[in-house]
Amino acid sequence: MKNMIVSSVLAGTFLFSGVAAANAPNQYIATDSDTLWTVSQKLNIKLSDLVAANPNLDPQNIYAGVVIHLPRSTAQKQSWEAKADAVIATGLKQLGTPYVFGGDTPYVAFDCSGFVQYSFNQNGFNLPHSAALISQMGTPVNKSDLRKGDLVFLYGTYTRGVSHVAIYLGNNKILHASTYGGTKEVKITPLFGTPYYDAHYWGARRLIH
Repeated sequence: MKNMIVSSVLAGTFLFSGVAAANAPNQYIATDSDTLWTVSQKLNIKLSDLVAANPNLDPQNIYAGVVIHLPRSTAQKQSWEAKADAVIATGLKQLGTPYVFGGDTPYVAFDCSGFVQYSFNQNGFNLPHSAALISQMGTPVNKSDLRKGDLVFLYGTYTRGVSHVAIYLGNNKILHASTYGGTKEVKITPLFGTPYYDAHYWGARRLIH
């Protein structure tokens, strides 16, 4: 039976570059965890309106790749911000999950890239379990242009090169699986102005457009 994961959103066809192929403005591409109810909750659409917009869709047979038509009045809600909110919502559910190197299991254990991989892949992306590889995806972002949903990277934290990745929340906060600061868990911490992060900051990339 499908898990009703409310925070999954806006699946589409994604290239390894991390840049999403554009969805039609009045469509939603389902993931395996979707139902009409979860889609209605994610996009803030009345379930009855969603059903009416899809008269030929079998609500018991929704799987990855199924096209769900949206009511015209809600099409504008599909945007980078909605996608970022969904990724962040997925990640926030894992607050307090223990940090374990190599971890990639929700509610059990994550490392930094396992956590980011999970948060994004639950929402239609295809990220690898590697901070270094993720840092090659998407497009570069300057510090002054960071927005929620961007990925920020540190280098030299335990090995040479890019070695840590976090999700930027806005307001100088990051969401990540981290061992820094005394607790080893998924948590929210300040970014700039934290001496350790300032010293190891590598850059940022944008996968959500």
